[in-house]
Amino acid sequence: MAPSETPPDLPSTLDCKSPHDALLAVARSSEELACKLAEELRASLTGGRTKSTDVPSEDASRYPIPLPKSLREAPRPVDNDSTSSSSTMTPSRALHRANPTHPLTRSAIAAESILSSLSKIASGGSEASSEMRALESQRSELDREAMDIECALRIREGCARGGDSLMGRRYGDAARAVRDVNDVLYGRNNGGGCSERAKELAGEEALQSHARTVEVLRRAVGERYETAVQNGDVAGLSELTPLLGMLDMAQLGVRLYLQYSQSVLTREMNLDAPPVIDVDSVEREEGMSRAAMRRRAEERQKQHINMSTPQKLARIYNAAVTHLRHHLPMVAYALGEADGDAELVQLVHVEAEKRVVDIMRGYMNEKELGRTVRRAEVVAGKIEDRYTGSGGGGGGGLEDGNIANMIMGFAGDSSISGGVTTSDMIARRNAATRDDCGFTIEVGNLSDVDAALEEWALVMQHTESYERFLRHAVDEVGKARKLRRDQKRDEKRRLKELKEEGKDSIGNPRKSAKGSAAVDDEEEAEEEDSIEILPPHTQLNEVAAEIGGNFSSLERCLLLAGMQRAFVNANFPDDSTFSPVAIGSTSDYGAGSRALQTNLVEECLYAARRSTLRAFATGHVGTASAAANVCVDILGRVLLEVLSRRAELGASLLKPGEGLLPGESGLGQAALSFAKSTAGKGLRGVQGAAARAGASKGIMGDMSEETTEALRTRTLLGVARAAANFNDLEVVADYTKRLEANFLKEIDAGYPRGHDTEQLRMCIKGLSGVVESFSQASERSMERLVSTLLPRVRQIVNDAVGQEGGGTSAVAASNFLGSPVLTGGATVVTSTHLDYDLDDQAFELAQISEGYIGRMCSSLDELMEPMRVHLVSKLSDDLLIGILGGVSKRLEAVIRKSKFTPLGAISLDSDVRYLMNFAKDRIDSPELKSNVTLCKSCPPLARLNQIALLLNVDDLEDVLDLISVSKRKGIWDLKLDDAKVLLSLRSDFEGAKVNDLLQIDE
Repeated sequence: MAPSETPPDLPSTLDCKSPHDALLAVARSSEELACKLAEELRASLTGGRTKSTDVPSEDASRYPIPLPKSLREAPRPVDNDSTSSSSTMTPSRALHRANPTHPLTRSAIAAESILSSLSKIASGGSEASSEMRALESQRSELDREAMDIECALRIREGCARGGDSLMGRRYGDAARAVRDVNDVLYGRNNGGGCSERAKELAGEEALQSHARTVEVLRRAVGERYETAVQNGDVAGLSELTPLLGMLDMAQLGVRLYLQYSQSVLTREMNLDAPPVIDVDSVEREEGMSRAAMRRRAEERQKQHINMSTPQKLARIYNAAVTHLRHHLPMVAYALGEADGDAELVQLVHVEAEKRVVDIMRGYMNEKELGRTVRRAEVVAGKIEDRYTGSGGGGGGGLEDGNIANMIMGFAGDSSISGGVTTSDMIARRNAATRDDCGFTIEVGNLSDVDAALEEWALVMQHTESYERFLRHAVDEVGKARKLRRDQKRDEKRRLKELKEEGKDSIGNPRKSAKGSAAVDDEEEAEEEDSIEILPPHTQLNEVAAEIGGNFSSLERCLLLAGMQRAFVNANFPDDSTFSPVAIGSTSDYGAGSRALQTNLVEECLYAARRSTLRAFATGHVGTASAAANVCVDILGRVLLEVLSRRAELGASLLKPGEGLLPGESGLGQAALSFAKSTAGKGLRGVQGAAARAGASKGIMGDMSEETTEALRTRTLLGVARAAANFNDLEVVADYTKRLEANFLKEIDAGYPRGHDTEQLRMCIKGLSGVVESFSQASERSMERLVSTLLPRVRQIVNDAVGQEGGGTSAVAASNFLGSPVLTGGATVVTSTHLDYDLDDQAFELAQISEGYIGRMCSSLDELMEPMRVHLVSKLSDDLLIGILGGVSKRLEAVIRKSKFTPLGAISLDSDVRYLMNFAKDRIDSPELKSNVTLCKSCPPLARLNQIALLLNVDDLEDVLDLISVSKRKGIWDLKLDDAKVLLSLRSDFEGAKVNDLLQIDE
């Protein structure tokens, strides 16, 4: 192909030797194809129509788009060939004819060809878009015409139906027809009402007919509604009230309905008007005459006249609640748009509140509640000072000189109790009861105050029940208002979206989205038309809170007074004061088998439970919280202090030699005093052990066998009653834990979930701290008892091991159980010294004879057994472990002064095992039955066991292994210095080797 020739078609460009010619061929082919496609698209869109050539179009003026000026005016070589170009040629093609071989010219022609093709395609698309918009506008216009016709038909049908219903006095049907027409005319459902064209299509006659129907219907319904309100016609009101909203008479309906409600409430809440009982309408009971029925009606009227304050409040509250339950649903449905439901709730509350507040204020003034509460607070302070102050039990019968008579209950005939008869005991109890810190004079009798608090609790209970119902009604009204508001907002948003879509369904999507967002922002910015139906704190709440505070103060004083009476009765006990414990082991033998408790704990816990549950029954969270705090405070301070002091007195009564238990020289002072009275000596007490021992020898000769048995029985009774004071601390801890669980169940069952209820639960949780305080007091009381018994325990150990005895024989001052003193004789027991420096003969003799450890355990058993069986299991175990600790410490001190042979060390190990078996046989808790747990609970016994293990090593080389293994197990407490001293006691171990072996840092 010659260089000057142009390829005729696109495939021929492959044979072109010049790239410029190939590029021109591609541009020409693309331009021709684009023009052809543009013409076909235009023909298909216009249906074969072509635009007139003499009328220039907007698209023709814009297309084709010229090339940039920089390309068109680029410098090119001048061609002398002056070929005239057609006026229809583009500037690029004109340049091509002038300079056909220049590369820039050919590139510009190719780019212009492609740009022209794209411009023609855009022109065709714009024309198609215009056609589519025209069609959509035509369709929208037809839809509006159809909607106008439909609205016109609905208007005509509704007008005809309303007129016919009104003529037939079917006011409900007429009101519904009017509502339907108004929805069409004023746009309640289509957002803006129908158009003027729809009204013209409906006709002027139909609109005038509708206006006349509305006017006549409103006047008729209004007259009938006013008549129903005046006559109190509930049926008529129920029928007409829903029609008011349909006729745009909601405001008038609200005003008339509130008038009706006020008249009804005034009549129902009038306490002066007696109830009218129609005898004819009352169903006659079988066998009752008409005269009897009339008398019953008269009695009911008298009871109405003598109504108590809780009954008056109940009548007012019931009237308010009943009216709301019956009328609020209908008013909310029919008149809710005009806030009729909110105004009805406000009216009912105002009518009830003004009457209730006057009644409650008058009752408070009548009962002089404020003055009574001030006096009660003074009395409560005196009671607290009496039982928690430095005076201790002053005025309560806890004088130390009357311990035996008041705790043991040594009352009977004067010959036995030293001049204190049963009548004297009763007289003292009555005198102590009268000394009640002025409660009876200042506040009143316990029964009267309790009845008054029951009445106040009913007042608060009725008020709180009404308050909860009213708040619930307010919440429901608020939910209904919010639901209606949300429905309106959703409907409004939907109609706006439909209207926007109708205006520009194929418009700019960005503009449509922007318009929807603006609608949402406008809706969110609208303030909610919420109103405050009831204030957070009403006048009724203030009066209830005032009564609740006074109620809590009176309840606190009554609780203290009730506990004071229980304290006095416990200080002057009889057989009914004590009962078997309700916790712990139920076995018929062993520890705790005959344990007793006083009724002091049950009476105090019953008073606390009754007081707190009465406050819970009010339903008022503030009052319940105050009562819970009072219960926690009084139990944790007053009752704890009283029980702790009684435990101290019990420990004093059980002190060996001075109390009920025998001491070194014979019977205790309390038991000895009883014996002296029985023997007719007339003595009230002998000071000093020697005097008691001498007196006991003289008395035993005069006592008969019956008197000895009576002494034993009465002494055991005294021990049991003294031990009951220790048991009370364990019992009250258990009862308080149950009380806490009971209170929490009551809260879950009677109070709604919320912040205030959680605060009440936290107040009740304070009882957990009280339980811990009782447990700690019980532990302290047992430590005090053990310290009281330790002197006697050390004396028993000394007698058994032969220390501080000063002789080879002693008179056994045994316990009253099988006591030689009580049987009238003295048994001489040969005591042997503790000796572990044994040879073979001495070891064999020790194995076949009774050793010191057996006699010591027998004496300890005689000392502890009366207390163990009368203490609950836990306290019995604590007592045993405490005494074993004292015994172990004393034995360790004696062992450190002894010498040991290998056989003696074996004998020591046997004695320690005997002591541990003695303890395990008497321990009641299964957790303490093993050697490991027993040693952990009693460190002195563990040290004694470690000493036996250390002294029983066969070789000094085994000592380090024993210590290291035991330390890894955590069962080694002896220091290396102690080990050196103890190993030096072995006669076969040289001291130098011991010191060289144990040169190890701690």
